Amino acid sequence: PRPRPRRAWSSVPQTWPASQRGAMEKYRQFADGGTGVNPFVPHWSHHKKSLIVRFGKMLLMAPFVMLRMVLFLIATLGLAVAELVRTVVVVGFLRYPLYRILSAFGCRVMLLALGVFPRGDSIADHRRLKIAPPKTGGGSVFNAAHGTLVFCNQQGLVDVLYLCFRLCPTFVFVDKDGAPVRLGLFGALRRSAAGPGSISAGASPASLEEIAAAARSGWGGPVVVFPEGANTTGSCVLAWKAKTFEGVSALEKPVGVALASLEYSKAGAYTPHHTISTGLRHVFWMMFQPWHNVSSVWLPAAEVATTIRGKPLEEQWPQLRTVLTRMIPQAVEVEVYAERHDEFKAYWDASQKKGYTKPPQVGKKRA
Repeated sequence: PRPRPRRAWSSVPQTWPASQRGAMEKYRQFADGGTGVNPFVPHWSHHKKSLIVRFGKMLLMAPFVMLRMVLFLIATLGLAVAELVRTVVVVGFLRYPLYRILSAFGCRVMLLALGVFPRGDSIADHRRLKIAPPKTGGGSVFNAAHGTLVFCNQQGLVDVLYLCFRLCPTFVFVDKDGAPVRLGLFGALRRSAAGPGSISAGASPASLEEIAAAARSGWGGPVVVFPEGANTTGSCVLAWKAKTFEGVSALEKPVGVALASLEYSKAGAYTPHHTISTGLRHVFWMMFQPWHNVSSVWLPAAEVATTIRGKPLEEQWPQLRTVLTRMIPQAVEVEVYAERHDEFKAYWDASQKKGYTKPPQVGKKRA
């Protein structure tokens, strides 16, 4: 088959209004040079409604938002109780089942408060991923043993809530230099809402292999890793760093590696992709939308092991990134690193003040 041409920046959809195409041009410096994909420009920035429509929607949604805020507080208290149980109960085989029940309840209620509804979970199609077919019947969705490394794309705090609901894992985010840092549920929520930055202050350094071994022996659940280091709009997978994998002998040992991709609805006035603003503002505007959808694709550890077995580590993790990208519809690999996210947010805030994304007023003459 003929290779698909790379998407150039000039291929911004011509169906968009001129004002929106012009706004996208303002952020082209943060796009990937090879594909033209910008990982950070929010989908809702192209969604324009009149002031009357927006005001009417806010009036209509206000009672639901109040109810959602109450549910959000209840869920927060439930998760706090779950974290207390995880701290107090020291016996692993007693702690983990109880913690999983409590945290799953809290995360499900919080997802409901944010208006997020699961659309379906599925096993990845090996033909789409261009990998060898499984020799057995394959595993079930979100079936991972304690200590299994689960690499996932990163888009916002809903990632943490949904994966905690499904897996009850240990979470790992990466620092500025790519070093892995183990976090609890509340730490993972704060990190996903805050964006890139140093998170290793006060944390003891540990490799992915050591974190996985501790989770395996200590009933810590699977280990969900977000190797990109920054949230995206789901259109791509950011570049990974070699430091994330230092101290790892082979990714398929001892428990294995699985892959999980999450996809959110991208239409409407706001989406779960969190690339700008603060965490509180993001939660607030998510509540004002009638609903959001999330779907997942899962590649079991046995199939991942078949894909990377026998390869050196330097080839294993780039291969994982490529396969993970293929699991996300219409996504591409970009040579953009997490550091660009902070630069983008600063530029976005400055451009909003200067009116870069505001449509020009028809009939108004330039000064």
